Amino acid sequence: MYRLALTGVAIGPAFLAALLPAPAIGVPIALAIGGMGSLYALMTSLRGRKARPRPAGPVLLRRASLRRRDNTLPSTTDQRLALADALAAAVDLRAEPEAPPTRETAIARILGRILDSWKVTDLAELPPDLTIALTQLERLLKADPGEAGRIAQMFQRPDVVLSLRDEIEKIAEARATYDRAFAAFQATRLMYAASPKPGNLTEALQSLGTVDRDLWHRIVLEHDPTDPAQRSAALWCVSQPECDRATVAAYLSSLPEEAQLQNAEIDGDLGFLGQVRRIIDNCNAGIYRKQELAYSPDSGSAAALARELDGLAVLNREPRWPDPQCLFVLYEGRDPRPRPAWDIALGRLVAAPNRADYL
Repeated sequence: MYRLALTGVAIGPAFLAALLPAPAIGVPIALAIGGMGSLYALMTSLRGRKARPRPAGPVLLRRASLRRRDNTLPSTTDQRLALADALAAAVDLRAEPEAPPTRETAIARILGRILDSWKVTDLAELPPDLTIALTQLERLLKADPGEAGRIAQMFQRPDVVLSLRDEIEKIAEARATYDRAFAAFQATRLMYAASPKPGNLTEALQSLGTVDRDLWHRIVLEHDPTDPAQRSAALWCVSQPECDRATVAAYLSSLPEEAQLQNAEIDGDLGFLGQVRRIIDNCNAGIYRKQELAYSPDSGSAAALARELDGLAVLNREPRWPDPQCLFVLYEGRDPRPRPAWDIALGRLVAAPNRADYL
């Protein structure tokens, strides 16, 4: 999944090899190469000009940026100390061996490569202009989009440094996705070993204490709406703001099956109806912001739900509910990962989780 961050990055083989620390060559470390591609493009574009003596200012920043000192910068000494702290993150000793790099680790490797290109081994000897260049680059790579755009104008190639920041964002998101998956695996493993077990599926989901969107998606797709415990668990999943938009769309598209809304009205199940109405309102209000999973609704699902809402309005003689806008979207993303250790009908774990199903 996270290797997509490398798409479209052209890096020379020798440069690629130089990026990988000897004891850490492997697939996970390769993720940081995406950001290095823009770095390489930046350095190459600047070096490709006519040969001439190196200017007094750094190759990264525009000369005007050095003449107009940024008053938000600390002293040169404090900048060097901050850069030393940033460079210390080049190796993440706490990470699992296969974990993608963190944002901090990727930035540290980029800064280290620039220092290598300048043949600087001691930050105390780094000239003030080069110190400013590295400080501004580090700030840009960590800044929000608006601030990053402002800082980028100080560089000779704003487009390249902003592209570099975009790649750092992809790396950071890949690490966040990995951390969520690892947390879900650990929580599931601990639950399987714990005693006593949760009483039902909803209690089990709450006891996990972490987000597992793949499990939530499976529950929504496979639950039996005529089983109160399974229906309650599916509702719990799609009521979470962290739920994937694809999962919410899949749940809403299943409501016409067994005429769930109309039957709930006939049975006087106002609690269920109230929860579904909140899900639709949350969907239309943009509460669900996460979208990792792929989902393609059936061609007739929107029309079927519209008929179900029409029927509900006739039964309760109240204003018709709004159509959920999230149902009319094709969601592109990854396939959900399996969660075979869970038995949805029994409402519990029946086996220890398999690490490969999560990571």
